[in-house]
Amino acid sequence: MNRASTILGLLLGSIIISLSMVDFSTWQIISAFFNLQGFLVVVGGTFAAVLINYPLNQLGCAYHGFKKTLVSDQDDMLEIIDQLVDLSRMSHKQGLLSLEKTIPDIKDDFLRYAVGQLMVHHDEKMLQHSLEVQQLQTQQRHFNCQEMFQNMASYAPAFGMIGTVMGLIIMMTSHMSADPLAMESDDMLAGLLTGMGLALVTTFYGVLIANLIFVPVAGKLKTLSEQELVTQALIQEAIMSIKRSHSPILVREMMMCYLTKQRQQKLA
Repeated sequence: MNRASTILGLLLGSIIISLSMVDFSTWQIISAFFNLQGFLVVVGGTFAAVLINYPLNQLGCAYHGFKKTLVSDQDDMLEIIDQLVDLSRMSHKQGLLSLEKTIPDIKDDFLRYAVGQLMVHHDEKMLQHSLEVQQLQTQQRHFNCQEMFQNMASYAPAFGMIGTVMGLIIMMTSHMSADPLAMESDDMLAGLLTGMGLALVTTFYGVLIANLIFVPVAGKLKTLSEQELVTQALIQEAIMSIKRSHSPILVREMMMCYLTKQRQQKLA
């Protein structure tokens, strides 16, 4: 549902903004909303600021973070619970070492890592520490990506204001290169309108990109991160229970606490 809501929101926002650019008397798009200079100032300036702020090895987060909001969906916790209960049964019947052959077939990255660590660590504290460190790394990675989009959301309107100032400068100085008395009124008016158009449209671009893309993407990444961390906490608890040789029924009941009442009834 997360993926569907993201795509629906982008489509709805794009349609509303596009309709607002239409002159309904002629049913034509108003050309004043399109200004290449203004677009380059806002988008180019934003990504230039990102390049200054972040090392090159973190820039891929801008692409992968946006892609994640479009293709990633909420983890199916019911499926993960079923997998963990099956692993608990197998461990009870065949021993912990029998779980090693299931690792290649596990889709969830953290669950695959947790089962692998279950095979490596014999001490419970070392196993728990390893899983907690992995969770902290995941949380930090997610936070860095969210922070990047939040910063981009602040950069875009700022560069929109820079474009506005540039437009005002163009508007005020467009007629200073020649004698104002010798200039025709049409030329002076054209220069004023060019500067005013750049001044207004850059602010429009900055506010639009920040509030339709960067801020919502940062918020959606935060939501996805919180859901993933809850799933990882569930997996950690279950893996520790399997390590302690708890019964599959006890493992299942423990994981039920992480579900909503609606999902508990569905699983029951």
